[in-house]
Amino acid sequence: DPYIRYRDGKRWVREWQEPAQRTASARLPWRDGGCYLITGGAGGLAQLFVQEIAQHVESATVILVGRSALSSEKYAQLEQLGRGHVHVNYQQLDVACMQDSSDRPTVHALIQRVLQKSGRLDGIIHAAGVSRNTRLLDKTQEEVQAVLAPKVIGVEQLDEASKHISLDFFIVCSSLSAVIGGVGYADYAGANAYLDAFAHTRRAKVLAGERQGATLSINWPYWETGGMQVDASMLEMMRELLGQEPMGTETGMRTLYQALSCGQAQVMVLHGQVERIKQHFRLFSFPRSLGGYHTSHEGESGKLQSFDAVSTHKLCEALTHMVSRMLKVQVEQIDHKTNFSEYGFDSINFIQFANRLNQTYQLNLTPPLLFEHSTIERLVQYLQVTYASVLAPHFATVSPVDSGNHTPEMVRKDTASEPVTTEGASFPNSIARSHFSDVRSLVQISEQKAFAPASPIAIIGMSGMFPLAPDVQSLWSNLLVGRDCTGEIPASRWDWQSYFGDPGSSANKANVKRAGITDGIEQFDPLFFGISPREAEQMDPQQRLLMMYVWKAIEDAGYAASSLSGTDTALFVGTISSGYCERLSQARVPIESYSSTGQTPSVGPNRMSYFLNLHGPSQPIETACSSSLIAIHRGVNAIESGQCAMAIVGGINILVSPAIHISFNKAGLLSEDGRCKPFSAQADGYGRGEGVGMLVLKKLSDAEQAGDHIYGVIRGSAENHGGRASSLTAPNPRAQADLLIAAYRKAGIDPRTVSYIEAHGTGTPLGDPIEINGLKTAWNELSQMIGEGPMLQTVCGIGSVKSNIGHLELASGVTGVIKVLLQMQHKQLVKSLHCEQINPYIQLEGSPFYIVQENREWEALRDYAGNALPRRAGVSSFGAGGSNAHVVLEEYVPKTRESRPISTMRSGSMRQAPGRGKALSLVVLSARNEERLREQVRQLLAWIQAKTSAEEPLQDLAYTLQVGREAMEERLALQVSSLAELEEKLGKYLQEPQEEGDWYRGQVRSHKETMALFNTDEELQEVIDKWLQHGRYEKILQWWVKGLKIEWQRLYTIGAGLEPRTTIGVSVRHDPYSPQPMATAPALPQRISLPTYPFARERYWLLTPKIEPISGSTVISLTVTSPANTASPLSSTEHVLLDKIENIETIPCTRSASTNRV
Repeated sequence: DPYIRYRDGKRWVREWQEPAQRTASARLPWRDGGCYLITGGAGGLAQLFVQEIAQHVESATVILVGRSALSSEKYAQLEQLGRGHVHVNYQQLDVACMQDSSDRPTVHALIQRVLQKSGRLDGIIHAAGVSRNTRLLDKTQEEVQAVLAPKVIGVEQLDEASKHISLDFFIVCSSLSAVIGGVGYADYAGANAYLDAFAHTRRAKVLAGERQGATLSINWPYWETGGMQVDASMLEMMRELLGQEPMGTETGMRTLYQALSCGQAQVMVLHGQVERIKQHFRLFSFPRSLGGYHTSHEGESGKLQSFDAVSTHKLCEALTHMVSRMLKVQVEQIDHKTNFSEYGFDSINFIQFANRLNQTYQLNLTPPLLFEHSTIERLVQYLQVTYASVLAPHFATVSPVDSGNHTPEMVRKDTASEPVTTEGASFPNSIARSHFSDVRSLVQISEQKAFAPASPIAIIGMSGMFPLAPDVQSLWSNLLVGRDCTGEIPASRWDWQSYFGDPGSSANKANVKRAGITDGIEQFDPLFFGISPREAEQMDPQQRLLMMYVWKAIEDAGYAASSLSGTDTALFVGTISSGYCERLSQARVPIESYSSTGQTPSVGPNRMSYFLNLHGPSQPIETACSSSLIAIHRGVNAIESGQCAMAIVGGINILVSPAIHISFNKAGLLSEDGRCKPFSAQADGYGRGEGVGMLVLKKLSDAEQAGDHIYGVIRGSAENHGGRASSLTAPNPRAQADLLIAAYRKAGIDPRTVSYIEAHGTGTPLGDPIEINGLKTAWNELSQMIGEGPMLQTVCGIGSVKSNIGHLELASGVTGVIKVLLQMQHKQLVKSLHCEQINPYIQLEGSPFYIVQENREWEALRDYAGNALPRRAGVSSFGAGGSNAHVVLEEYVPKTRESRPISTMRSGSMRQAPGRGKALSLVVLSARNEERLREQVRQLLAWIQAKTSAEEPLQDLAYTLQVGREAMEERLALQVSSLAELEEKLGKYLQEPQEEGDWYRGQVRSHKETMALFNTDEELQEVIDKWLQHGRYEKILQWWVKGLKIEWQRLYTIGAGLEPRTTIGVSVRHDPYSPQPMATAPALPQRISLPTYPFARERYWLLTPKIEPISGSTVISLTVTSPANTASPLSSTEHVLLDKIENIETIPCTRSASTNRV
């Protein structure tokens, strides 16, 4: 830190900050009939001030003071500047000259004459100056003295001579060189730095009552006309190297008024290519101050006095009275350390409080800041640091200080100042710190240790169902066209019309009738999972969806579910009771042995771990809106810690309970139109949504070795809690910033390389700005930690999928991750809806962030060498109870893989298509019954027809279906040499499934006994190896469709010339998804994403009953839709129904001879 000071155990650091307030039409400082003294009177800048005064007053007097004698012609020119109504009086005088013939200061004498003649002096502008472009070592004492004197001695004489005059202002014209230096102008830079220090000292005297009038030092850039002039070559160098441009007169005068309105003692003005100038300026800037605004001066007695610009006691007292008046609470009952929420503050009160502070003290506070500084004590500390100069006139105190502890020079440098840009651009609140080289090297070493990256985790499988999107690709289609997927809540969930009303005045009423509704949550395939239909009907639909979409995610990853049996695979799912149990209770459905398991959230993941025989952790995660993202974080941690080699993570959320909906509505959480409007000025709460999303995670190194399809990479993740925020459900921006810092430190990546954030972004008026503030804080602090240069502006887009589908609550985090993965896959950012006008409390100026309001290409950022970086993004989720999570994602850039095509295997190992010279691939499909098999065929055919790339993934397709799907009862196998041939055969099969065709078709049940013998006979297994060796694939397929077990990896092993019983590096029995590579093994084909199992769409759903009183008793008429879509009433005697399910053991029911089904 270039300028520091230690006092009273505190370290004080100088800094630059952007102006607290900008006034488009600031009050003009000129008075009609006023009298002004301007030094440097023969220079162009002084004359520009005369012209400006003449434009705005009807009459005035201007005394121009200069060293040079003027010709009569020059006098005439000056008179013309006044336009006839401003009298211009030029006085030849050297303001640096200490005495005249009468031994009185010449400046003093001049000012006395002005007062005698005009009777007043309203303002002083000190614009005198001399510059000499000479290397410091070559400068003579006389040259240095000539440069210093006009500014240093001149300003002191002007101040002394005017100290008893009631001035409106005292302006000194300093230069940017005082801040950033200047080669060849060291003495000029020093002279201007003295003016800056003088301004702070005089301002302190004004506040102490020893001077009058606003004091301002302006660090001007070069003026186009007026001011110190430089030659054309110097201007060109400034333009090329720094981006500076000469400032026009109109801009300069407008900036003068803006600077005066800031209320600061020193203002720096930047003009030209502002961003380039700021980048250069950062090399000389200072980090955030660690203490308040403080300065000192010498009083009349000569004793040094300490001036606290903002009295803590007075400011606390003022805020306390303001809170007291707002909330009608007695002052004595307000404690400065107690959270505002304890006194009844809510979002509306915060808005009112911020507005009142802004109006009273001309501040620029936004309500989200009050969530971070949520007590009077913390708010006072923030205001003292950020708005000290603005508040000083209201809360000033002066106290004596021992002069032996300070020097004037140190005191004058110990202040905070503000930069101004001439084009409306602004600085971030804190600017990257500069270090001396030896310090910087130490910082880099320590930060490199702190930023050591965690092991990357690959996302290899993905499944989901969302509003108006039955699968992940449908979700992308909706995002791409900007579709609003919300709609009216259907009667099958609840009759919203029966509950519609004013939630504020009516009991059990809600005025929100829309949400993001997902089709098919009542559908299930219980027999697939060995569950009786009656038990399925009593299961929470979230458990049913969990089972189906975990299975789909596993298949999407390219693995057969049975291959995970016995492994340590973990399962972490965000889930909670959906309220489906309310329907069971209202319908008076008899309690069964399985009723408790069907409604207990923990049983959901546990049931699936049981079904798949998984031995890793199996946990439900319930942290409200952050549940599924914390589930991802837990999965990442489990893999990193060695608890498991693979984790399945995700979340589910469905809307079945009007009670929860009404409660959220009464709490003020919901938008009346049922839509999320993130970042929008129209944000008014969130719209609810439902859906499910699942991911399969694995170490990146293991995934690459196994040839897995990789959607993206998790570089880091973190979770925390907001602690004691302003209320239980209020966000804590500091905790959010700390969360992000932890995530990116763990990821080991520079936040400047992140180009997209999928925000929590629910669309609440204050929640969204608080989240943005947390992002800005984290980015600034991470940038300072790294210390490698400035943050680029508008390089990181912000969006929220909630604008399309609503807030999926427990499933929202995983849905955000899926959206980011889709954007990475398509290299495109999709727009957030409903934010045409951005929330005024969201302040993005000077930050690297922007709201994605239109679809755009997701361009890769580049490093300093111009190399493209992988696309990186972050996803945030913040739970209503304070549990927060953030995940850092990175685009996967595939490594060059040595994949050996089948056609290059040993001669005779594969047959070729007749007359084509192409190797044949073996495509196998199976399902639980013929109807599901036909659906499998339809799905695969649609996938092939929708394929747009020219790549021919037939080998990968065949391999994925061979090893990545469970071999089931009904089977179909084909030999094909191209995707086109496969498409043709699949289409023909759908048209004539019962006819003989160029395929193999069979059922396992019909050949079960034969296959049981065949699969255990070692000699027959050797026969299979011979078939593989000699390319007798028709034999393989003929017997596979009857139930023959095939180790499909051996197809590629033996075909590559290995011995028949050689292991190829895949431990099929114990851990198939963590391969052990062998030097002799060929690279297997890649697993790819293909359509997953098409579960039966049987409806299991209890409708809300109608209760009708009949002659002293109650008849409950309950309609239950059966798999055949027929309705049957239940009578009071049908309280126990048992099932026998085709030799499949039910879970957890036992077999029975009864075949009744509801």
